[in-house]
Amino acid sequence: MDRSNITTAREALMAELLRDTDALVARIETLDKELAGHIEQAVRDAAGKAYLAARLNLETMIGEQEQRLTKAGRHAAAQIGNQLNGGVTQIVAANQVLERKATLALLLLFSSSLLAGAIGGFLAALLIR
Repeated sequence: MDRSNITTAREALMAELLRDTDALVARIETLDKELAGHIEQAVRDAAGKAYLAARLNLETMIGEQEQRLTKAGRHAAAQIGNQLNGGVTQIVAANQVLERKATLALLLLFSSSLLAGAIGGFLAALLIR
């Protein structure tokens, strides 16, 4: 074989190899673009799912805290009501005691007035005779 034929065959093989390499590079670039699109979509989907999960978790936590606060508020209101009722009971009892004392004081005053009037009338009758 002639040296020029070998060189030509090598050049032909190299040219074919370069064409194949260019085709592979073009295919890899196409795959890279497609893969980038798929990755971008997957990232968007994952971010959306993470956002929805976080939002659902937050709403659940808010609902639980609302229930806890409502329960605590009702408990506090019940305690305040009990204390107010206890205070009212004490005030009513004290009022009844004061009412009895006032009634007794009025009876004593009325009785004393009658007695003083009777004694005064008796003394006046003695002095006038």
